[in-house]
Amino acid sequence: MSTLSKYLPKISARRTYLIARRDFLGYVKTWGFWLAALGPFIGIIFGLMAPLIMAKSEPTRYAAILDETGLHGAAIERMLEQGNKSAMETAVREASKFTIPREDKAEFEKVLKEQGPDAAKDFIRKTNPKIAGFLDMPESKLKFVAPPATDIDAIMPYVRGEKRIQVEGSTQLLAGVLHIYEKDGAVHADYWSTTPTQNAVSRHANRYFSRTATSTYLQSGGLDRAGYARSRKDALNVTKFNPEKSEDGEDGQAVTAKDRIPYFVAAGLSMMLWFAIFTGAYMLLVSMVEEKINKVLEMLLASTRFSEIFLGKLIGVAALTLASLLPWIILGAFGFFAAMQFGDGAIADGLAKAVSTKMLIFLPVFFLLGYVFYGSIFIALGAMAESMQDASTLMTPMVLLLTACILIVPVGVAFPDSPLLMVAQYVPFSAPFAAIIRLPADPPLWQTLASVLVLVVSSILVMWLSARLFKHGVLSGGGMASLKAWFVRKLPFKRGT
Repeated sequence: MSTLSKYLPKISARRTYLIARRDFLGYVKTWGFWLAALGPFIGIIFGLMAPLIMAKSEPTRYAAILDETGLHGAAIERMLEQGNKSAMETAVREASKFTIPREDKAEFEKVLKEQGPDAAKDFIRKTNPKIAGFLDMPESKLKFVAPPATDIDAIMPYVRGEKRIQVEGSTQLLAGVLHIYEKDGAVHADYWSTTPTQNAVSRHANRYFSRTATSTYLQSGGLDRAGYARSRKDALNVTKFNPEKSEDGEDGQAVTAKDRIPYFVAAGLSMMLWFAIFTGAYMLLVSMVEEKINKVLEMLLASTRFSEIFLGKLIGVAALTLASLLPWIILGAFGFFAAMQFGDGAIADGLAKAVSTKMLIFLPVFFLLGYVFYGSIFIALGAMAESMQDASTLMTPMVLLLTACILIVPVGVAFPDSPLLMVAQYVPFSAPFAAIIRLPADPPLWQTLASVLVLVVSSILVMWLSARLFKHGVLSGGGMASLKAWFVRKLPFKRGT
């Protein structure tokens, strides 16, 4: 034990804590940190408010259809009504995913199907009254009215705004008129409006005429759209099975969303690890360069050891990274809880399967080892840099390396048994990401432990080498020339021998 202690650096827990606290509070006190930390919540607020604000700010537009053929006007209006009803049903159904408990899903679908979206909104209000005020979903801002005249020339003063139309006792502007007429034996459709950017009527009419043309073509062969839709719905679908699954389960050996969700959860966690490493390592690099340029490190060395500064910075920035990720963690936990309470059975079962024992045990391990491995490298790079320009130059290859490593995540989702993934879990730079993305496939325990061992050994080696480079960089001033000279001195042979 005494022999081993000679090789271990002496570290004061108090001084290490003070260094970590200094780095942590130095960033936490800045406005930029809080803006970044609160960014997810600000984004959610704007994401929820923006559609509502846009809907409230958009005026209702009244358009008329002058159909001289007498064949299409009423059908176009009915198609708009059906589209609005379908859109409202979709909106109510989406809202129910986060408001209706799983045990009430079947009753909600029955109400929506038999009584319509208004009754479904009332059902949500009764089931979850706290969100009743958020269910006043905006309706379509496009409404068709009867044409104010039977001649297109007589309607033009209304389109130009020279005259107004009467809608339910109030005076309104006519946004435009869709003129359908026959000329030279062919039907034409023109849309007249003084607002060139408003294309809702023309898009809606184009959809109608496209569907009409499709129906006409099908009917020429004795077919119809309903039969075409049924044939696609009744088409044979291939069912996927997994022979490793038990036949006694709820879905038997069939592959369902429950089996795929854990891979997407693991991919998200791998991306979070990548973001944590990138954010923390960059802060370590910038902190080292700034303190080196400002001679802060020299002042710290008057009362602390190199090992305490090194370890303190790792701990301080790790705490800072965790604090910056805390909003995402809270949102993730809230989303997980909401999905378990209100999501479909397959989603809830898939999320429950994603939170396996292996994931709970090894995820923190790979997060910690991955951060220590990369954080040590960036501390060494920061110590060797002489300016922010040097730091940017050193940062570029590391960003490219991190980007290359994260590319294995989509490979792991699409091909969990890829040989590339098998190799990547034993390469220190990619091991944290590859090992996490492989956990849903339930690899043999020895493979996961081997990845941990590789990361432990490589992290120790990187910390040892980075500490030496850190000490040399601070004392010598850094730079590639001094780094080259340091390596030459440390080599076990001399030049010319």
